[in-house]
Amino acid sequence: MLTISPVIPAPFVTYEEYSRATGLPMGTIKDYVSKGKIFVKKKANNKDKPFINMVAMHELAARETAELLG
Repeated sequence: MLTISPVIPAPFVTYEEYSRATGLPMGTIKDYVSKGKIFVKKKANNKDKPFINMVAMHELAARETAELLG
């Protein structure tokens, strides 16, 4: 069995950092966040900058892969 250990550079990243890492445009990222396709860290107040939860995104990818591969 193949074991993959992805390296997560940071547990939370800004939309801009996520855009650079994935190549997705900012509009697409915001759309995916609103649809629940990209997970964000809960903000303490409305003025806080939103951060994408990279740990949750990697967990989702791992579960989907395990489901596909059996």
